[in-house]
Amino acid sequence: MYRHLLVTVDGAPGGIDAIGHALELARAVGARVTFMLTGAAPDSRLSGARLPEHGAKVEAAARAQGLSHAIAGAGHPGSGHPGAGDAAPGVLAAELGCDLIGVAALPHDADAAACAQRQHLLTTSGVPVLVCTSRRSPAEARVMARCLDAHRAVGGLLHVLMASGADVDVDVDVSAQQQQADTQDALASLAALQRARVGTAAEARLFAALRVRAECVAAELDELDRQRRRDAQALDALLRIAADGLPSAAFDAALARYAHGAFEQMGRMEGVIFPAARRYLGDADWAGLDESLADGAAAQPPRANEPNEPDDARRASD
Repeated sequence: MYRHLLVTVDGAPGGIDAIGHALELARAVGARVTFMLTGAAPDSRLSGARLPEHGAKVEAAARAQGLSHAIAGAGHPGSGHPGAGDAAPGVLAAELGCDLIGVAALPHDADAAACAQRQHLLTTSGVPVLVCTSRRSPAEARVMARCLDAHRAVGGLLHVLMASGADVDVDVDVSAQQQQADTQDALASLAALQRARVGTAAEARLFAALRVRAECVAAELDELDRQRRRDAQALDALLRIAADGLPSAAFDAALARYAHGAFEQMGRMEGVIFPAARRYLGDADWAGLDESLADGAAAQPPRANEPNEPDDARRASD
């Protein structure tokens, strides 16, 4: 039985499936997980948040699953393997004593270098490699794409905000007033996007459907709701601090804390909630979600007695 999994995390589109599969497998067999942040160096602008984006996400997902975990990456603090992000997964797995490597399936349009690297891993690794594939119906793929697009949009705005503070230089002819206006515009866009995510967007509809189909994730969904309310208050505080004038050390520290919380929240969704949706929602559920998103109808969760969910998911409580 597997006891220690090494899972590569590189931000590629299929990475969410690799993380979800690995966490579910580790929980089922009682294994611990080491995440390998390939090519991901810590972001100094997130120093107050302790972890770079991908590290914050996977740590939150593993913690939500109650799993023993560690992170190895390019110079990641506490990894014990400086520069591990530059090592081959097979080499690192052997060094750490892992007995299984989890990687995402390559996209159909992967470049030649990525294909060659994957082939090298599969043919030379002394540790078994699990390639985590994703088989989704067209409706499910479209719904999940909307959810992940929203996550990327949030991440993009956060990176813009953090970069705007990092780029401030007394020799650059950029007025403090312009920086403040740009920052407030970005914060307003972020607030609008976050409100949509919990109101009418794909995530809100997905969560409503999942509450009906899978009672086992109700506590996790409740915790995410609490985090969203907390993050909304933190975002309001950021707007007030920005209004007092920029650049500001207080704003930078508050932004780092908010970014860490936002990335953690998205990690819990990607590593716990989305895999649960894949397991418990049936084709009819995905088709209904896809149709409602296409026509902009109000979110309507499925009725609990509709016989469309998978047999093992009906009124799931395990």
